[in-house]
Amino acid sequence: MSAYAIRYADRAARRKAALTAPQRGALLALEKRLAVNPFGPPATSNRDNSWSAAFAGGFVTYVVSNRHVVINVVDLVTV
Repeated sequence: MSAYAIRYADRAARRKAALTAPQRGALLALEKRLAVNPFGPPATSNRDNSWSAAFAGGFVTYVVSNRHVVINVVDLVTV
């Protein structure tokens, strides 16, 4: 099975660029897990065809295209 590519919407990309170094590292680890299986832990179904997954310092909300093997991150929130 191919790994999923991950793309960020504009707002999510800006927020990703503003992450602290520890948050970036945690997000990178999450991206690696999601690229292999975007539906496995720590993913949570939002029951509207979107998913969320947390990383240390925030979470992402995304939709998955199995046809194109792409994860589209539509939002990134820091806490």
